[in-house]
Amino acid sequence: MNHNDSHGHSGSAAWGSWVAFAAILMMLGGVFSVIAGLAAAFDDDYIGGAVNGDIYLLGTTALGIFWIVAGVIKAWAGFALIQGAEWARFVTIALCSFHAVLSLLSLTSQPFLSFVFIAFNIVVLYGVTVRWDEAKIGMGD
Repeated sequence: MNHNDSHGHSGSAAWGSWVAFAAILMMLGGVFSVIAGLAAAFDDDYIGGAVNGDIYLLGTTALGIFWIVAGVIKAWAGFALIQGAEWARFVTIALCSFHAVLSLLSLTSQPFLSFVFIAFNIVVLYGVTVRWDEAKIGMGD
């Protein structure tokens, strides 16, 4: 069912496409997090600011394992988003909000990458928060 509302927004299929796009970004981000986590877990020199394999209170191996777990959760949530799972929406909102704040912390050391990650998170948040009910209809729910 494709319709136009009084604000000129396209019907539910278009919003379903936004959620699918956000889900694909989440899955890709999850895969990249797993790859980065594997690199950090097995190579102490992977992270430039590490001293003797330690970053602040964590070792690079512990940080790598954290990235792997976070990446698996991201990819799983992205896959569930495509299927219209409500829980995946909340997990996505939490992960993207947290990642956007973390990206602000690295703004001085990696400004370009931080802005890319913040933009990535904003696009995903937009996709899963704006007109969720219409998007679920567009995804066949």
